[in-house]
Amino acid sequence: MAISTARTNAELVLDVVRLGHLERGMVTLDPTYGSAGGFWRRWRPERLVACDADPAKSPIGYPVDFTELHWPDRCFDAVVLDPPYKLNGTGGSHASDARYGVATSGTSWKSRHALINAGIAECARVLAPGGTLLVKCMDQVCGGAVRFQTREFADTAERAGCTLVDQLHLPGWRPQPEWQKCRRCWGTGHERVRVHPTCTSCAGAGWFRPHQEHAHRNYSTLLVCRKARR
Repeated sequence: MAISTARTNAELVLDVVRLGHLERGMVTLDPTYGSAGGFWRRWRPERLVACDADPAKSPIGYPVDFTELHWPDRCFDAVVLDPPYKLNGTGGSHASDARYGVATSGTSWKSRHALINAGIAECARVLAPGGTLLVKCMDQVCGGAVRFQTREFADTAERAGCTLVDQLHLPGWRPQPEWQKCRRCWGTGHERVRVHPTCTSCAGAGWFRPHQEHAHRNYSTLLVCRKARR
C-alpha cells in the first residue's frame, strides 16, 4: 500500500525492500545517518556507508556535507537522503534541525529548498546507473501557500538523471495546532509603539484561530527514484 500502517521510516524501508528497490548486497550510502540511524532499525544492507554532518553522530568519524560528498561518481548502488525538509516560514528553527547542522541558520523556505536540491543532485552524482535514490520529504503549508516539495524534489532528481518510480506515504500522528501566535505582537498582546498599547490585530489576546485555506499535510513521503542505465 502507498499509505500503510507504517509509523516509522524504518518500516517504510521494509516496504521498499519488499518492492525490490533495495537489496541486501547493494552498496548503500546514508549521508544523513543521525545519532541512531533511524532508517535501518528494521533492515540493514550488508554494506552501508553511514555518515552525518555532525562528527559526533557520523559513524565514519568525521563530518560529511550531503551537498559536497567526497566520493567519486557512480560508486553507490543506493543512496538514502533524509534532509531537513520541515519548513519554518521566513526564519526560525524546527526541533529536528539540529541533527542537520541548520538549527541556527534562520533560512527561508526558498533557501531550505536550495540546500535540499543541491543535496539531491550530489547524491545522484555518486549513484551508479540503475541505482536507487530514496528522498524523504513532505508537502507543507508555509507562507500562506502549499509547498509541494514532493513535486519539486522529484523534478530535481529527474534533472539529475533519476526517474521517480514510486512514492510511499507515512501518516503523521502529531495533532495540528488550532491556534497561531499573532504576527503583529508575537503573542504579547501589546504593540511595540506606545500609541497602541493593546495589539490592534488580536485585540490583546496574543493568539488567534486562523482561517484554514489548505488541507493539513499530515503525512510525509519517501520518493523512490531510479537512475538511468547509461
